Amino acid sequence: MSDAKKTISRVYLDWAAATPLLPAAYAAMEPYLLGGFGNPSAIHAEGQQARVAVEAARATIASAVQVRPEYVTVTSGGTEGNNLAIFGLVESLSKGNPSTGLVGRAYESMTVITTKIEHPSVGEALVALAARGVQVRYVQVTEAGKIDLEHLRTLLDASVVLVSTALINSEIGTIQPTRAIHKILHTAEVKYDTNIYLHLDAAQAPLWLNCQFDALGADLVTLDAAKFCGPKGVGLLIRSKRTHLAPAVFGGGQESGLRPGTENVAGIVGAARALEAAQANWRARADQVRAVRDEAIEHILTMFPKGNPSEVLLNGAVGVDRVANNINISIPGLDTEFAAVVLDKHGFAVSTKSACSGAGSGASTVVQETTKDPARASATLRITLGPDNTIEQLQSLTGVLKKHVMQMSGY
Repeated sequence: MSDAKKTISRVYLDWAAATPLLPAAYAAMEPYLLGGFGNPSAIHAEGQQARVAVEAARATIASAVQVRPEYVTVTSGGTEGNNLAIFGLVESLSKGNPSTGLVGRAYESMTVITTKIEHPSVGEALVALAARGVQVRYVQVTEAGKIDLEHLRTLLDASVVLVSTALINSEIGTIQPTRAIHKILHTAEVKYDTNIYLHLDAAQAPLWLNCQFDALGADLVTLDAAKFCGPKGVGLLIRSKRTHLAPAVFGGGQESGLRPGTENVAGIVGAARALEAAQANWRARADQVRAVRDEAIEHILTMFPKGNPSEVLLNGAVGVDRVANNINISIPGLDTEFAAVVLDKHGFAVSTKSACSGAGSGASTVVQETTKDPARASATLRITLGPDNTIEQLQSLTGVLKKHVMQMSGY
């Protein structure tokens, strides 16, 4: 067989962008893709069968994150969940609540705090809110990507209604100290006699971290089934008892009126099964993958020592402050989008930054903000592992990458 006809064995290393569907999730979905097609809002037997499936799935989701089922809202994914959390809270506060005597607030009287390294579904939502008059303040982050807690304290006052950040940064893998943030916000709430809500974009978390709601210290948590081996097109927004949201779209009473439209029964059932499995074994999975990841990072840095034509720099936090499956590197001076194409042709699927940032859209805003180094920000590679990836696969990838780097450097 000629080289041209050889089949390349694929190695998938882009788990931060999408994950394979868990077979058990597919098995749970299959009956509702074929026979159980009823509309959950219908009163006949087929509809009620679908309604029972949706509510059973909601109960499974609630159990996995330790909340009551009524505090689980199903969305179409992480992007919609983040938008509903942010717009829903601000709109609710702007309208007030006559039944509790809560007076509505003008947009101009409200402030939201975030960082400049958030996912576009948070960053762009806040740009839109700012156009309505809401103040947006940006808390500084360290070079590792962690929120500067002292700076956060200086930004808090009676106007602040929401702090929104990612639990795990989708590009550099840094984990935010959410309990410390919660404590700071609680102190400010007492000082200013107000409520300051904490929203966490936790899309990257369920396979690798404990996502029990109380452990996170948040009021709103966004999840995306596509990131924890569930079906694409399903997301979850979890909220605390004190958190009230206004709908972003209108048309029906589904999802307690927050997300009208006929429910994706199969998707919801699959997401529930996948989340249950993700949280059941997260610690063992994280420990296993972290060991491979750490050995791979050491191998990469050894293969590209200082003084090499192109030095490799590790972006993000180290140790326990970095999610178990993330490697993010910069090779200043190298066209890493081209490098990703070369790796793809050799059978390795990696990315340069968040898939939602778009290919060819320039430098990583996350690495630019954390390192203040344009050359480093424009030359990033993100490698995110799954449970089945091996150190041998990562070593093979490093060999291909090194050969490419040497060729591009003229060596």
